[in-house]
Amino acid sequence: MKNLVLLLIAIVVLSSCSGQKEIEKPKPVEKPVVVVEKPRTLDFSFQKLNSTTNVSLRGISVIDSLTAWASGAKGTFLRTIDGGKTWQSGKVKGFETLDFRDIEAFDKNTAILMCIDAPAYFFKTTDGGKSWKRKYMNRDPNIFFDGMAFWDSKNGIAFSDPIEGRFFVVVTKDGGNSWKEYPQTNIPMALKNEGGFAASGSSICVAGKDLVWIGSGGAERARIYFSQDAGENWRAVDAPMKGGNASSGVFSISFRDDMYGIAVGGDYKKDKMKDGNCAISDDGGLSWLSIGESRPEGFRSCVAWNQTFKYYLATGTSGSDFSLDDGKTWKTIDSKSFNSIGISKTDGSCFVVGDAGAISKVITK
Repeated sequence: MKNLVLLLIAIVVLSSCSGQKEIEKPKPVEKPVVVVEKPRTLDFSFQKLNSTTNVSLRGISVIDSLTAWASGAKGTFLRTIDGGKTWQSGKVKGFETLDFRDIEAFDKNTAILMCIDAPAYFFKTTDGGKSWKRKYMNRDPNIFFDGMAFWDSKNGIAFSDPIEGRFFVVVTKDGGNSWKEYPQTNIPMALKNEGGFAASGSSICVAGKDLVWIGSGGAERARIYFSQDAGENWRAVDAPMKGGNASSGVFSISFRDDMYGIAVGGDYKKDKMKDGNCAISDDGGLSWLSIGESRPEGFRSCVAWNQTFKYYLATGTSGSDFSLDDGKTWKTIDSKSFNSIGISKTDGSCFVVGDAGAISKVITK
């Protein structure tokens, strides 16, 4: 009997053990692989080129790595079709005293020159600069064109300092062969002494199909005008930039897309002063935010976006800087003096121009 009881107890214990699930040891938790990306960096240098002229150059338009056009004082234009190794230098016959502050090129044969003051002329060539035809003229004694920009090969816009209290705007829809003056009633009244700057031809900027921005200065405060219908109607907003005198304000604007843009400027008579020389917008120019401590190192007359290499470049008489984070921080390249920047939309090729015929090719690594 005793043995029978022990046997039953053993059977119950074994049955109980066989019904229990085996306890699994927890698997070790795999830690995610953390990839630390190195901050993107670029090295910049300026390759000095022989421009064959000693006049002040303000306009530059780059087609690709081989073709670029430049313009400047004393009726001068330049063209290269070999990447800057050699430059064809010429003048518009009969207009050798004009100051061509801006140039827009479309290919190795076609370009438009903009003269700034009265009588103001626009000329166009279709044969590589061998001949130029007048496409626009304005004899108003108050005319002073500051810059022009093109959305595409047909549609462009240019603006002048205020005439009778408002900025003056002309547009073309046929590649610069004809220009139409827009009514000034749709442009806000200018402030006392307000005007644009023709230091680089880039105080006007376009994006998309019909967006356009204009920078101003010379008044008690700097402003940025913008239009969402290709220049027919405008509104103006204050810009957190240096103002208060005739030599300060917004000198250049560059938008990388419809929403994000940068404005640069300052006071060209105090070209090493950093105060109020850069602002950014992320809402299409409706509002602007001043940059903090990491600003460009002084007055800047031009800023441009390189779509190929994804950087902003700014330049002026006290040096050049670049930004890899949409203008939030800037790094200085050097203190060489330049006026304007041209960047190819095709391949990112970049040239800068300045006083005394200075032309350099921007090399990035």
